[in-house]
Order: sequence, then structure tokens, then C-alpha cells
Amino acid sequence: MNDLIQLASQYRGLLSVVVSTLSFLVITYVWWSRISLWLKSISYRLPLIGTNNRLSRRLEIDDQGWFNAEREVCNSFVREYDKYSADEEHYQQASIYLDKVGDKGITPLKWYHWLGLSVLVLIEAAGFAYVLAGFTLQDASEALQKEAAIAIAMLISALLVVLTHAMGGELYRNQQIDKVRLRWQNSPNKPNIIEPNNSVSLKSKQNHIDDNEPGWQQMANRLDKVNANFSKTWVMTIVTLIFIVIVASGATYVRGQVLEKLAIEQVQGEVSSTDDVFTFDDPFAPPAEAIETNDAADKKALQEKMSAHKKAGWTTFIILAVIFIAMQCYSIYLGFKTTFSGKESKDAYGYVHEFENVTSFVAHHNAKRDEVARIAQRVLSHLQAKISRYAQKNSGEQQVLHAAANPTNRNFINFIKLEVLRHTQKVTLAETAKPAPVQPAVAPVTPTPAAPAASAEGDIDPAIIARVKNHDIEGLSDEVVIKAMAQIKQQKEETPEERLARLQAMV
Repeated sequence: MNDLIQLASQYRGLLSVVVSTLSFLVITYVWWSRISLWLKSISYRLPLIGTNNRLSRRLEIDDQGWFNAEREVCNSFVREYDKYSADEEHYQQASIYLDKVGDKGITPLKWYHWLGLSVLVLIEAAGFAYVLAGFTLQDASEALQKEAAIAIAMLISALLVVLTHAMGGELYRNQQIDKVRLRWQNSPNKPNIIEPNNSVSLKSKQNHIDDNEPGWQQMANRLDKVNANFSKTWVMTIVTLIFIVIVASGATYVRGQVLEKLAIEQVQGEVSSTDDVFTFDDPFAPPAEAIETNDAADKKALQEKMSAHKKAGWTTFIILAVIFIAMQCYSIYLGFKTTFSGKESKDAYGYVHEFENVTSFVAHHNAKRDEVARIAQRVLSHLQAKISRYAQKNSGEQQVLHAAANPTNRNFINFIKLEVLRHTQKVTLAETAKPAPVQPAVAPVTPTPAAPAASAEGDIDPAIIARVKNHDIEGLSDEVVIKAMAQIKQQKEETPEERLARLQAMV
């Protein structure tokens, strides 16, 4: 223990770097969503090299009065915004997903698991460093040899943690595959092969499309990292076991050789010391027979001493090897108990197990969505300010100048609403484009004169059309907004360029 304290004191600089690095990695892993969103916001708003500096020079305007640059910025944050668009049904589907794939009892690595793995890494590295210290860079100084040994030991320990965790995950996934194949074989109407349906997904809200299929098919649709034959794989298990055996046997062998070396040196030292006590020319020396008898007794005692020392040393090394293997088994167990087998099980677990009920789940995601909206609006406002300054200096078009000076209604929330309306309009058009069902034949009737069709201008109030043009759609139904947008598109004035292109096509 004193040696470990002395070693830690000697290399406290290196240990502080290692601990700081591990802490940074853990913090980054836990808070990555916020950190990545903050970095993305900074990348857009950086002076001179930021993305907004490039986008502010693009003054093209679409038919709804938005700059294309504004749409590009909003689109870049839609993914983060949609990630937190969750409701009660999403919460329920996440729980159903875990049930179907069989990951209901799996929990990811907690902070104390990571702490335990870090302690394992440090203990393993300390043990390997003592073994390797005298054999790394033998031509270098003793201090450099120790530093190289610590670096190599840390590398070996980190590889062991990664490999054992991957092996545990592979063992759990193989267990899940066994469950699927067993249920498939006992299914009365089983197909010839197990073919997963890759369209099943929680994120795309397609988790319910296989509700009527057998349980083994539902599990197969969601399992991750399966091959075409839907069979078990042992690649990581074999690689990990080979690496563990090599490290354990190699470390034990090196310790044994060091023990033999120390024993030989000790024997040589004690033999030389006994030879120098008396000489046959000394008049006070005992008889030769007595000296030989004494030497034989000393050698026998020394051999027994060395034999006992070797046995104790080898017993210690075997215990250390057993402890080393036990530590790897613990790491494998953690990998087995904390690795999800489903493609989206980790996301589903985050939806379900981090909240006490669906109310807290919805409140959390609404708060997260509002946070993304605030950051996106901050970036969009920064871009609009740059567009306004650039347009005043470099553009003479009144439409561009007016749009750049009046960006109030062009905000991130309105962009989301317009995207929802656009999606609704596409769905409505797709449904109306479907062929009408064939009606049964009926007796002919005398046609009555049809009422004159209402004019396009009479369908929607001009005041409503003006409101939609200014992106003021509060209080208007989706149907009214869609009709107004269609009428605006029909009433769009033809530019001189469009007119010239149309006339050239007629020639």
C-alpha cells in the first residue's frame, strides 16, 4: 500500500490528467445533447467564420416571403426540435417497444458503474506497471521506464474494459437470438426463414404495425446487429477471451521469471558471503570436513528457503491471476446487464424510466422543445440582423429591403407551423388524388342546370388572404389557411423574367 501511495505521489501529474480526462468524458457523455446544441449555435454565430456570415449574403426570397437562408437555419434545428415532440402515446409506445424486444429489465451503465470500471482500470494499470516496469525501454532511465510501463498498462486496461463490455453485450444479444429461434421453431405457422421487418421503428411512429404478428417476429423486427441467417455470433467473445488469456498468462509468466531472477541473485549473494568467511590457509579455520558439512547444511537450508519463497510467490501470482480474471468477469457481467439488444431500446428507456409518470414526461419534453426553440430563434435573429445590414448596402429591390426590415412574423415557431401546414396540405392532396371508387350503375336522371361556380376571389375573404401573406394565422383553421395559400399561389404576379421565358416558349 505504501508503494502505491508513493507511486501515486510520484506520478500525481499523470494521474490528475487521467482523472480529468475521465471526468470530461463522463460529463460530455451525460450532457452531450445540450453541449452539441450549444456548439451548433456558436458555430452559426461566430464572427467572420460563422455560418450566418455566409448565409447573410443570400437574399433569395420564396413565394411565402421567407429568405432561403432563414429556412436553412430553421431546418437545421428542426431535428433537435422534433426529437422532443413527444406526447402520451409516445410514452406508451416506448414502454411497448421494450416489452416487444425483451429489454424491459435492462438498465444502462450508471455513474457508479463507470466509477467501478475506472477503479478497475487504475488497479489493473498499477499491477501491469509493476510487471512491465523493468522490461520496457531497457536502455532508458528508470524514470522513463516507469512512465512507459504506466502508459502501456493504461492502454491494456482500457482495451480490456472495452472488449469485456462488448463481449457481455454479444452474450446478451445471443441469448435474445436464442429466444427468437426457439419460439420460431415452436410456432405452428412458421415461415421458412426469420426475416425481420426493418420498417418497424419507434421514431417514425411505426411501432404498432406488427401488433398482430407473433411475439418472436416482433422481437426479431427490433433486434440490433443480427446477420442474414439470424444466427449467433462469437467474434467479440473469442477475441476477448484470447486477449484475457494472453494478458493473464503473460503477466504471471513475467512475474515468475522475475521471481526466479531474484532467487538466483539471492543464492549467489549468500554463497559468496559464506565462501569469504574462512579460507583453508587460515590457521584458526576449522577442519575441512567441518567446513564441508557446514556448507552442505547451509546450502540445504538455502534451497529449502528458496523453495518456500518460490511456492509463496507462485501462489501469490496465481491469486493475482484469479483476481484479474474475476475483474474481467465483473466487467463482462456489466456488459451483459447494461447493453440493450434493440435498435431503439436505449431511446425507449430514456423516454420511460427517467420519469415518474406521463405528465412529467410531457412537461420535460415541452421544456426541452422550448429550449431548442429559444436557441434556434437566437440564431435566426442573429442571421436576420446580418441580412438587414447586408441588404441595405448591396440590394436595391424593394421586396428584399421590405422583408429584411420586417422579420417579425418570420420566427422559428411560425416556421414550424408552416411546415406542419405544408405537410397537412401534401397529405390532403395525396388523398384527393386517389381514384374515386366505382359507383354502381343507376338509372339516368335528367340533369339540372348547375349553379355558376364561385369565383376564386370569392372563396376566401381578401382580409384573410392578407393575413396569411403576413404569416398571421392565429385563429384560422388549417383548411382556411391551405385555401388561402393556394389562392395566393394562383394570384402571384408574373415577373418580367418569367413572362419573357413564357413568351419565348410560345415562339
